[in-house]
Amino acid sequence: MLIKKADDHSEELAELERLTMTGRGDAAIHAKKELAIRRAGVKGETESAYLIDFHFGSSTNWTVIHDLRIEYDGRVAQIDHLLINRWMECYVLETKHFRDGVKITEDGEFMRWNGFKHTFEGMPSPLEQNDRHIAVLRDAMKAIDLPTRLGIRIQLAFQSLVLVSPTARIDRPSTVRLIG
Repeated sequence: MLIKKADDHSEELAELERLTMTGRGDAAIHAKKELAIRRAGVKGETESAYLIDFHFGSSTNWTVIHDLRIEYDGRVAQIDHLLINRWMECYVLETKHFRDGVKITEDGEFMRWNGFKHTFEGMPSPLEQNDRHIAVLRDAMKAIDLPTRLGIRIQLAFQSLVLVSPTARIDRPSTVRLIG
């Protein structure tokens, strides 16, 4: 069951586009760079939302929430996609769009390809990002009366997944097995 559709980002993209046309100097350069990043992110999230909705949107066993923002106890989680099944398994999905590819080192560090510099550059780990989202979600859910079975409160089980395009180039270390 689809609870919340993906947000419409057309207004923010239009504003960035306007800034690239009317801005000058560093402001225009920054807006152009931000527009490219946002377009890629929106494209990836839209594609992911479509596939999630296709497979789970009308299911009676799954709840789908896109673009969920949770503020709890001074912390914020911006979750791209949240799927919850009838067994209270919560899948927190982070969408990443890697235009030129991503490399994961043996230490688990994520690096994206910089086509201008022709080198890989470190980037924040989307797995750690999801772990922070789950921590906020877990704490917020403790404050809610969840269903019980046989008088026992059902415990939520959280799974963290990162979604990338099926055409994305991913260089994985040979010593670490990653799902993907």
